[in-house]
Amino acid sequence: MKNKIKLIDLVIFCYNPPMARSEAKILNLQYTVVTSPLPDFIYKGLREYSAAANAYHPQPAELITKLADKYRIPQEMLLLTAGANEGIRMFALAYGERTVVFTPSFISYKEIEDFHASVEFIPSMENDVYVINTSHRPDATLIFLANPNNPVGFTPKEKVLELVRNNPQAKVVIDEVYAEFAELSVIDEVKNHPNLAVLRSFSKAYAMAGNRVGFIVAQKPLIDEVSKKTTWTNVSYLSIGAAIIALDHEEYFENLRQGIIDRRKGLATFLNEQGFNCLNSQINCIMLKFGSEDKGSDFVKYLKSKNVIVSHGNANSNVGLDYSFVRIAVGTEEEINLLKEVIAGYGRII
Repeated sequence: MKNKIKLIDLVIFCYNPPMARSEAKILNLQYTVVTSPLPDFIYKGLREYSAAANAYHPQPAELITKLADKYRIPQEMLLLTAGANEGIRMFALAYGERTVVFTPSFISYKEIEDFHASVEFIPSMENDVYVINTSHRPDATLIFLANPNNPVGFTPKEKVLELVRNNPQAKVVIDEVYAEFAELSVIDEVKNHPNLAVLRSFSKAYAMAGNRVGFIVAQKPLIDEVSKKTTWTNVSYLSIGAAIIALDHEEYFENLRQGIIDRRKGLATFLNEQGFNCLNSQINCIMLKFGSEDKGSDFVKYLKSKNVIVSHGNANSNVGLDYSFVRIAVGTEEEINLLKEVIAGYGRII
């Protein structure tokens, strides 16, 4: 097809980093990045890693050892990646002939189609509740499940394992990028299931989206296979250093995440009091469901008139939503207070 526009081109064109919002006096709540700046101890600790950055550091043992100790798993079950997105791409290249994705979900799963994979999107919202079907899918070679899900909902651990057990012919990849926000994980079950893999990232839980550090947890044969789909030095050593330093300051980041959770709950309470329909979210955003696409569009237009930008339908980073859905990222306390002032002027939703 001539003049075909790639999805990545659209994402790059549309992306407006949240850090730019103050310059334009725009409250940009489209993206679920953590807007708090990294603490000084990260920068100060990077000196030794900067000094050693003249050499190659493939799969540095320093970080792998820390992660293995943290999650109580063998080091051979870990593979470092350039964020969770690289992990998604690696599995798509290795096993994506017939891929299943539950929607609504993160847009990176849509990008799998760019790697000549066949992707079946399974709608999983019923009466505004996110519930996946864990039944056997005989044709599937790869199944992705985000848990907690972006933008809405989560799947209980037993249901995740039911999906894994019901599909032994497929690699079942659980994207746990937001797991620290909800204490949901099946990492402890990977040793029991050879077809199970878990993706993790430092992007959200440690506010390091730009550093591009993530990892895969899987049994060794699976690690060996997907590792063929990356380069031997895929993660910057400075990013590795930042991740190591962050793991040495867990309490700081636990408090950071708890602050986001508290603000999310407070914003949800406010919106419910204003008459909005807030769906169940376990991550750093709020999902609103309007009675029609027109009503959703009217609300988004109002916010835009007040210099507030949010995610509408499939815009920016989601797939499987229509325009009756509006996603609002949980920003700083100051940003949330500004948002509340704007929404209070919209009037109650009946």
